Amino acid sequence: MKTITIAAPVRNREWILPNYLLRIFEINYPKSLIDLHFVVNDSADRTFELLNEFKKDNKGLYNNIRIDVINQNVPNDEREFAVRNSHIYKHLSNLKNYIMSKVRTDKLIFIDTDILVEPNVVTKLLKHGKKIISGLIFNGYLTSNDKPYLYPNIMQLDEKGQYRHITNYHVKTAPSLLCSRLQRVDLTGAIILLDRSVYKSVKYGFHPQGEDAHFCKMAQDKGFELFCDLHVYCQHIMSPDYLKLYLKGELIN
Repeated sequence: MKTITIAAPVRNREWILPNYLLRIFEINYPKSLIDLHFVVNDSADRTFELLNEFKKDNKGLYNNIRIDVINQNVPNDEREFAVRNSHIYKHLSNLKNYIMSKVRTDKLIFIDTDILVEPNVVTKLLKHGKKIISGLIFNGYLTSNDKPYLYPNIMQLDEKGQYRHITNYHVKTAPSLLCSRLQRVDLTGAIILLDRSVYKSVKYGFHPQGEDAHFCKMAQDKGFELFCDLHVYCQHIMSPDYLKLYLKGELIN
């Protein structure tokens, strides 16, 4: 079986970390083959304390749990275009590149800390044997609450070379899919499994559509293909209010 690192930069996630870490703990892959690596950055809440409590409670279960702190006084990410372009994308690139420089396992999976995964997320993604493969999330709750599938984390280049969200029937109905369905993509992220050959040769960097766009373009330039398994649908919890709705079973897919 493959060794795997589950990793993420973490900032001000006290509001969701207990739920996120519970989902990570419930992943049904041997914990002795899993490393966890979290990089806390510019947090003003109890993020670091919660991660350390998790580490102490699960000492000896995982192969390793690593928690680093890298503070660079970066402005808060309020999803504002100018701030993201000037600070956030570069900052996240640096943090993810740092993580990749430290990983030694066969596979690395980035799982953003506002995403709640299912127990079989790792086994589902691994079974395809792809060098780069993501799960699916919907990002549209803030702009189209009744149709969040219009903004998934997967995109394709159009004839003009612009990234466009993939919103076909299979994406729209992904939460109810009964089996795996691979979708070839040009851009993805948020929950993405990378082979060692990828994370040791491809880097994150600035792109006006986010650090994932730079990474995916660089990966394609090196000959790697990108896929998403639409059956690996994960819940994107975009705010404390959405977490409350989700826990009450009122969040619309």
